[in-house]
Amino acid sequence: MATTALVTGCSSGIGYETARALLAAGWRVYATARDRDRDGLKRLADRGADIAALDLTAPDDIDRVVERVRDEAGGVECLINNAGYGQFGPVEDVPTRLLERQFAVHCFGPHRLIRAVLPGMRDRGGGRIITVTSAADRLALAGIGAYTASKWAMASLSDALRQELTGSGIDIVVVQPGIVRTPFYDRAVTAVDDAAATARPVDGAEAMDTDPQGMNRNMTVVSPAGYADLYRILRRLRAVEGGGPFINDPDRVAATIREAATVPNPDTHYRVGPVPLLGSLYGTLVPGAIRDRLTALGIRLAASEPVLDLSSGTRRTHRPIDTPDRGERRRKKPRPGRYRVPAAVPRGTPRPAA
Repeated sequence: MATTALVTGCSSGIGYETARALLAAGWRVYATARDRDRDGLKRLADRGADIAALDLTAPDDIDRVVERVRDEAGGVECLINNAGYGQFGPVEDVPTRLLERQFAVHCFGPHRLIRAVLPGMRDRGGGRIITVTSAADRLALAGIGAYTASKWAMASLSDALRQELTGSGIDIVVVQPGIVRTPFYDRAVTAVDDAAATARPVDGAEAMDTDPQGMNRNMTVVSPAGYADLYRILRRLRAVEGGGPFINDPDRVAATIREAATVPNPDTHYRVGPVPLLGSLYGTLVPGAIRDRLTALGIRLAASEPVLDLSSGTRRTHRPIDTPDRGERRRKKPRPGRYRVPAAVPRGTPRPAA
């Protein structure tokens, strides 16, 4: 059974609680986060964890941390890919550079880590790689397309890797945590604001986006007003941090990850709470056309609520198109010449003979 774990995204939430759970089980834990000075890492260090700064978008960071674990502890016996964030916003409004960063954190960085630790696991004849995905890792939803696409990609890579490593003694496990009460959603709302700010009209109606090769290309800027209702729904995600039905605490997810890391023969997939199963059934059994209608209906139901006007920063009431208030409904005016309106006739005037 593995005793040395490398865990990413340990400054708060699931990663922090996972590191705590493994430390309590007597493991040696290398707890990492992008910022080494975060309070969460300091608290883990006080509990006995080895801490390190690890930016998943920086290949040099990945090589440095894996080499350190190899030198100090003989290598990574259990890798837990947990770090992540939500780049929410309509697909049209999310610039490519933000989409690329989402994939770098959720897919490319974990892929580099996996490639870095696999040789040592092969030499030892075993190991375990646990990847935390999402309840929506196989389900596309309006407003979170960048996030679900990156999680979907990592889930697919994990499934393929598990098949490729059959018989090697290396276990590949996917954990779907469902909805969790963590600061994740507060940061996701910040990402929504980034997408909205990028989409605001600018002088000339165009902005410049720069690709990784430094080549500038024109990017049409759209007005977020076209997605006002969707933005409003996304901003309400902060309410998740207050808890509620079907919302898990991070320590419950950490307990599942600990089980996946410690049992002799782990399952290939672990679902935490009912939401991942419901999402899987919804995405599998409900036809795409019906899902589209249900999504549109859900967004439309919020249209009568006050929403934030992204173009002016003021609140306004947005009503569904072609649905006027009852007080505004008027009888259609008759077309000219269709009806004859008789002129007024003084009282007592004899009527003409028929």
